[in-house]
Amino acid sequence: MTLREQPGSDADHPSGCAGADAIEVSVVIPVFNEAATLDELLDRLLAVLSALPYRAEVVLVDDGSRDESWAILCRRARLDDRIRPFSLSRNFASQAAVCAGLELMRGRWGVIIDADLENCPEDIPALLAPLQSGHDLVCGYRLSRPLRRRIPSWLVNRYVRHRTGFSVRDIGCGMRAFDHRVVRDLAAAGEDRRLLTPLFLQRSRKVAEVPIRPGRIRPAGGHSFTTLLGIVADYYLVTARRPFLSFAVAAFAVLLAGLLSLLVAPGVLPGVACASGALGLLAALVGEYAQQIYRLMRRQPFYELQVSDERRVISDQPPEGC
Repeated sequence: MTLREQPGSDADHPSGCAGADAIEVSVVIPVFNEAATLDELLDRLLAVLSALPYRAEVVLVDDGSRDESWAILCRRARLDDRIRPFSLSRNFASQAAVCAGLELMRGRWGVIIDADLENCPEDIPALLAPLQSGHDLVCGYRLSRPLRRRIPSWLVNRYVRHRTGFSVRDIGCGMRAFDHRVVRDLAAAGEDRRLLTPLFLQRSRKVAEVPIRPGRIRPAGGHSFTTLLGIVADYYLVTARRPFLSFAVAAFAVLLAGLLSLLVAPGVLPGVACASGALGLLAALVGEYAQQIYRLMRRQPFYELQVSDERRVISDQPPEGC
């Protein structure tokens, strides 16, 4: 993806560079056709940040909006140097805009919040408090959610708990706070960034949860139930180490049962069971082979080492130029 920046904004200082080390809190906000709420959001957000004892910035990434969102961001940036607007070259979806903002943030701590006021900016101090006591990640959770959103969240949470050892109440809540080490080298995660909270959990040692107040209700026609289940399936296929193993075990069991049945009472049904089991086992082996190729193409590191405050990624890939 490519970015354009508001003229005069400070885009040349990535996190940790000289001149940016005074920034302590970065608020990252993806924006897509939010002209109706941006002014109110920024007014409330800047009031909250002004009351904090930290120097803060607001990184807004316009995800190819077709309304006046970009013009509003540029206007507000000229009025307050804490606002840093960027724009993607086209619409890449919310998660991509968030990831772009995470790469552009300069703060020691980061906060992600939606631009539609579904979350309240006034909850930011409560999210930052656990970070002061050494937590790596603070997840917000909504006290009331419709049932159609709770079921996919429950399914993802059970799998995420198995993968990471952490269980959070509201895996789909977009409001989170984190230490900058959690998002370091985020681009190396590849497609794991489709769901950021599970990725953050994998990179965290100490996690807290904070209840957040309900904001504005998202208009009808947001993510449908089938869309949410599709996100669940995508995350499983991207992160599962052996997604076809269970299918292979079931196919082998059918094949074995068919062979035993043929020895006891030969017939059509045992023959069908043997053929089905053999085909299922072959399909599972092909799927495992494709999964291995997919994993190699993503060039994921075999393991990670954390040394002092720096995270070093070591893999079996040779360095460039060798």
